[in-house]
Amino acid sequence: MSQIHPTAIVDRLAELSDDVRIGAYSIVQGGVTLGAGTIVHEHCHIHSGSTIGRNCRIGPAAFVGLPPQHLKHDGANTRLVIGDEVIIREMVSLHRSIYPGPEHATRVGNRCMLMVACHVGHDSVLGDDVILANGVLLGGHVTVGNRTFLGGGATVHQFVRLGRLAIIAGNEAISHDVPPFAAARYRGLKGYNAVGCKRAGMSRESIASIRAGYRCLHTIRTLPLVIAAMRKLPHTPELQELIDFVMTPNRGILPSVHFLHTGQAGPE
Repeated sequence: MSQIHPTAIVDRLAELSDDVRIGAYSIVQGGVTLGAGTIVHEHCHIHSGSTIGRNCRIGPAAFVGLPPQHLKHDGANTRLVIGDEVIIREMVSLHRSIYPGPEHATRVGNRCMLMVACHVGHDSVLGDDVILANGVLLGGHVTVGNRTFLGGGATVHQFVRLGRLAIIAGNEAISHDVPPFAAARYRGLKGYNAVGCKRAGMSRESIASIRAGYRCLHTIRTLPLVIAAMRKLPHTPELQELIDFVMTPNRGILPSVHFLHTGQAGPE
């Protein structure tokens, strides 16, 4: 049976698995679904339209499924969907989508960790195993690939895409798309995420192709020529993922730091 603190307010229309625990002074509205083993700590607000998976840890004082901060939102019952084994720490805020329908939901994948005071804006989509360090701010419609890490205080502009296994340094302000496997610092692409790729169990061949692909990004000025050069490299699925990403920019591709700070291409 669910364990609900006497001071918590839980709407009878909320759907709770049998072993859910809800702490003191938390509020769970109707239209909320909490999966098995999930714990909501004290002083949390879980708003209608939120579906939360199994074995999640929320709070204390987290704000989940609030209406989007957008003038076009008309009060419709929009959605937030959170996967399994997600950790949402204190003062985190996650907002529902602007648009109704499950296809438009704000989404957080499995095994993500959102540290203190992070914000996930409306219509954003986080993949699996994403980590947001303290104070990360994601604008609306941001897409974050699997196993991406954002350092403390990083901010991401609306509609930006962050590719799989990218790492963003703390306090970076990201307003362009960041390719998969990237390491972003000093307002540009510093290199590739060598440690993250190794930890992901990639083969030496795959890592070598990623390194060669990023050498193209650092030494060739225009994107069409970068893509042409990448296509001449030994093919791996990871290199193809990188090519596919840079071929379809949403807000342009974050430039190399070599071009930003010297005006010249990097070393060959």
